[in-house]
Amino acid sequence: MLRNVLGFMATLKASVLLIAFCLPVPASTAQKRCADVPIDVTAASQEELHLACAAAKAALKKLGRCGLDVSRRLQIHIKRDVRHPFGGPIFGLFMVEHERILVTRLANIPALAVGTPYSKVPPLELYRSLIVHEVIHSVLHQNAAGKMMSQVASEYLAYALQIESLTPAVRKTFLKSMPTGGRVDDLIFSDIMLSFNPYVFAARAYQHFGASADRCGRIRSLLKGEMTFIAAAKDYM
Repeated sequence: MLRNVLGFMATLKASVLLIAFCLPVPASTAQKRCADVPIDVTAASQEELHLACAAAKAALKKLGRCGLDVSRRLQIHIKRDVRHPFGGPIFGLFMVEHERILVTRLANIPALAVGTPYSKVPPLELYRSLIVHEVIHSVLHQNAAGKMMSQVASEYLAYALQIESLTPAVRKTFLKSMPTGGRVDDLIFSDIMLSFNPYVFAARAYQHFGASADRCGRIRSLLKGEMTFIAAAKDYM
């Protein structure tokens, strides 16, 4: 009996070692504390570390002009694969419960953009804009004065500043690929609009936010939940 048990244990150990040997080895990661800004980045390449710091710094500068500060260091993790909690691979997301930003690897961008309006945006430029998007979510979360911002309000500003971060020529090309219609001032942003076509939502958010005479005032209204252009769930149920 003991011999059988020892034989089984030896076989099991060998199997475990074989499985471990066959599994892919995770890519090595590096960490960087971005200079002059309260941001930590974890990534597998120096290029991604640099890109994340530069894009996040640009986002913080924009929000800083309106008095939005960061009270806790932002954590950006560049991952080999980022997945939606209820779906497949995505560009990135902000994990509210952990206050952590997840962004996919730069190499994944072209494949994820195929078949979408983002395919018209150069991968490197799109990548920077996606980091800006998620950083905006994180900063808004820290500045919401203990209140939970609606998803639509947060996405409105994140998309507006993401599209604004594109170079003028690329932004123009992206906007030209979107359908036109209706006055910008008359737009109402809702969950339905966001889920139906997030790219149109992004374009309209950029146009609507850019048309504001008081952009900082609009951001303060978003944080307070005082904006007539954001539909509450009860408004369309």
